[in-house]
Amino acid sequence: MTAYDFVTLDVFTDRKFTGNQLAVLLDARGLSLEQMQTITREFNYAESTFVLPPENPDNTARVRIFTPGYEMPFAGHPTVGTAIAVARAKGLKGKVRLELNTGVFPVDVDVKETGGFAEFQNPNLPDETGPAPSVEQIAAALSLPASAIDVGSHKPRRCGAGVNYIYVKAPMDAVKAAKVNSAIWDDLALEEIVGVYLYAQGGEGPDADYHARMFAPGAGVVEDAATGSAAAGIPAQIVRSENIPDGVHRWVIEQGVEMGRPSRIRATVSVEGGAVQSVRIGGDAVFVQQGQIFI
Repeated sequence: MTAYDFVTLDVFTDRKFTGNQLAVLLDARGLSLEQMQTITREFNYAESTFVLPPENPDNTARVRIFTPGYEMPFAGHPTVGTAIAVARAKGLKGKVRLELNTGVFPVDVDVKETGGFAEFQNPNLPDETGPAPSVEQIAAALSLPASAIDVGSHKPRRCGAGVNYIYVKAPMDAVKAAKVNSAIWDDLALEEIVGVYLYAQGGEGPDADYHARMFAPGAGVVEDAATGSAAAGIPAQIVRSENIPDGVHRWVIEQGVEMGRPSRIRATVSVEGGAVQSVRIGGDAVFVQQGQIFI
């Protein structure tokens, strides 16, 4: 047997037992991709990450990210949580550079013994990436009437910033009432799409700009408590839906409330000429466990 050290964190929160859970294997050398997938299913969190030596010595680490269903090219709460875990393990301060499957992500980190804050810049700018399913299909898959789905300027779109989601706006009461209809979910045919990101403007928190839920049964995650990669892609939806003035915009996105795991994601979006120029996603994380898994 070989022992692999791991830590777990709750991400996009500053309180334990809220936010999105993450397991980080701090040195995954020697593990095959199949073993990484198996270990991820053992932890049974939305995602687990596996830290490897960087391919470029100028970077801090290579990181593989898995859901219980498959490997992710990029994901938000794993990037935030892994950056904090790696920085603490290596005694690093200020900035780390993580090699993910969709590029090199510079991450600013402020690490404390109990957790920290991290903010990454996504090298993949958000964009509309293809057609969305019909409103009727989306509504049925979310157990909602079709009349609940916004079909105006915020009509459903397929957008992404490294990974793709279907962005769907609805009133707050509809967002809260939504639930996956597993009998017809597959009718959405979400090939190369992680899931459906349902959002309303405003939120329960006084400073929340958006209240969101993300459903991804195909990834082995019926509902996600905090989806940083979807927060990185939502600017593509917003700039196509509203007249966003040039400048820097800071949004707070709350998620996980309906799951009893409230999360807060901070998005900093730079807009020029009506187009998104950069996106940064940040949030807090707290350490929960550390130990060893035996392979």
